[in-house]
Amino acid sequence: MPKIVDYDKKKQEIIEKAKIVFAKRGYHDTSLSHISKKCGMGRTTIYQYFKNKDEIFYHTVGSTLEEIQTQVEVIVTNEELSFTEKLKQVIHQLTEGQEDNNTFILLLETLLIINRGTNEVLEKIKDDIQKLKNTIEDLIKGAIEKKEIKPVDSKSFAETIYTFIETLTLKSISNKNDSKVKAEFLNLLIDDLKI
Repeated sequence: MPKIVDYDKKKQEIIEKAKIVFAKRGYHDTSLSHISKKCGMGRTTIYQYFKNKDEIFYHTVGSTLEEIQTQVEVIVTNEELSFTEKLKQVIHQLTEGQEDNNTFILLLETLLIINRGTNEVLEKIKDDIQKLKNTIEDLIKGAIEKKEIKPVDSKSFAETIYTFIETLTLKSISNKNDSKVKAEFLNLLIDDLKI
């Protein structure tokens, strides 16, 4: 009797394993052979689920962005936390909260690729990243309305925070002990805004 495979479940398993491979090797140094080996299946089997490496990559990034957005929204909507606590948790989630930091490293790799070209999938990824920035901006606007922080240009401040997160992630690849620097910078940034 033939083995019954849950197509969607198997596709999601490939995406999760590919996330690890792309984060470790980078987009350009990853081959379908690397992904199939990590998945414990042949390359031809992967073709039953995805057309090529690009399609796997874009599905992996899309899945990653959805996970991040969900995690950030849970933090941002927690009414028991102050603005400072929310911001610290968001930054922690994006820079240290992921296993081996694979998630955000994968996103940084994506940003490099996005800057080199355009297509429909890349535009969707850009939109998803913008949603994350908008969530951070909404957090800042809420803190201003509640008079937790001084009035600032929330869009520019959200961009600054996002850039800070990207920088921390890049630094964490080469130096795992940057948590003190991160905490000091974050405190300087936030303390200057407090009323």
